[in-house]
Amino acid sequence: MESALYDDHSGYYSTNIREVGRTGDFSTSATLNNSLANAITVWIERIWRQDKDLPHSIIEIGAGNGSLAKQIIKRIGFWSRLKLDYHIVETSEPLLKLQAKRLGKRKLFQWHKDPESALKSCSGKALIISNELIDAFPVELIQWEQQKEKWRRVIALSDNQEWTTSVGDDYEIPKKSSLLESHIFNDGQRIERHDDFVRWFHSWIEFWEQGHMLTIDYGDDFPTLYKRRPNGTLRAYFAQNRFEQIHEILSRPGHQDITSDIDFTDIRKRILIDGLKEIKYQTQAEFIAEHDIKSSPGDPSINPHGAGEAFKVLWHRKT
Repeated sequence: MESALYDDHSGYYSTNIREVGRTGDFSTSATLNNSLANAITVWIERIWRQDKDLPHSIIEIGAGNGSLAKQIIKRIGFWSRLKLDYHIVETSEPLLKLQAKRLGKRKLFQWHKDPESALKSCSGKALIISNELIDAFPVELIQWEQQKEKWRRVIALSDNQEWTTSVGDDYEIPKKSSLLESHIFNDGQRIERHDDFVRWFHSWIEFWEQGHMLTIDYGDDFPTLYKRRPNGTLRAYFAQNRFEQIHEILSRPGHQDITSDIDFTDIRKRILIDGLKEIKYQTQAEFIAEHDIKSSPGDPSINPHGAGEAFKVLWHRKT
């Protein structure tokens, strides 16, 4: 999955992604309308009013096509904008070009390859936001073996004509993992683990000294996330079409997005360190409503049967 998404020469995000939105392979909440961006802007301005000593520095990690950043800058107050530094962390060259085209050559925007660089530019003090970032990381696909009560890795095999899957070595459960909680799964149940994201997060979090962080993505709590999903949540997107069968997910390597839902029970436990406090965990619909954004009844961002419930907003504070 890492090769299919991030190989330097043929990975989906590295070379083949064309756009995010209606003309791309998939859309995000920020590309559908401005409800989420407007709510985030209200959240940002409230924090700045409450903490006047916090520098007006924003770090957006994984900015997609730049739609979220553009709306935040448009919506934010004039005086706040004068003091604002907006840092974007982006590793995808095609997306970086889309962002630069959409946002223009304003001095308030700076681009970085990693969060550490962005945080050093802010002296470690900033508001950090990300929308659909975790789901862009490669996952470990594992399968439950009831007889031995063990989780085992699922591996991909190729015979030069097609890709298939098989069960491999035992999966070592990390500390604080949601897998250590009680669950009742049938034999063969498959689930995904965002271990790469957790490792990446801990590689830079020590450079963040002060501020607040919003993490927005689709997912649910464990084990509810996998209810009636015996094959897990792994899927692919190509030309706005969703593919869930494993032979479809393994087809077109490097030319389609591969993603999965987030086990927020797992993520919330495993990213906490000293000084990092979880403030709130809520649905996207609750977050938008809480920040005084009046949306139309048909707004997909607050649809209880869609993005409004499926997307969660995780708020942390670093002291």
